[in-house]
Amino acid sequence: MARLLTLKDWLTIFSAVQESDLRFLNDLCRKKVFSPGLSQELRRRLLLRRQLSTFFRSARWHTLSEEELHWCEKKMEEVLQKEKELQELLDRLLAIIEESEPSSPH
Repeated sequence: MARLLTLKDWLTIFSAVQESDLRFLNDLCRKKVFSPGLSQELRRRLLLRRQLSTFFRSARWHTLSEEELHWCEKKMEEVLQKEKELQELLDRLLAIIEESEPSSPH
């Protein structure tokens, strides 16, 4: 029988996706070399994040123990911190891309 996704499950999955995104974006910012398929890869990652956000809304939390809820609270703080780091990396990546584009005459 299928089991419903709990908040703990979602946090574990989303945290792993964040770690992958952090590694990917850090690598891009460090190398400053962009492959032709970069936009497709970014779209794929954004789609996955949107899909995970949809699951978050339906994640069960009221069946979790007090200990699991405490774990979820700590994990959510980590998730929010990673989101801040991802935003900073995306801002840095956009700045790098803009610097590498030829400037248009005005």
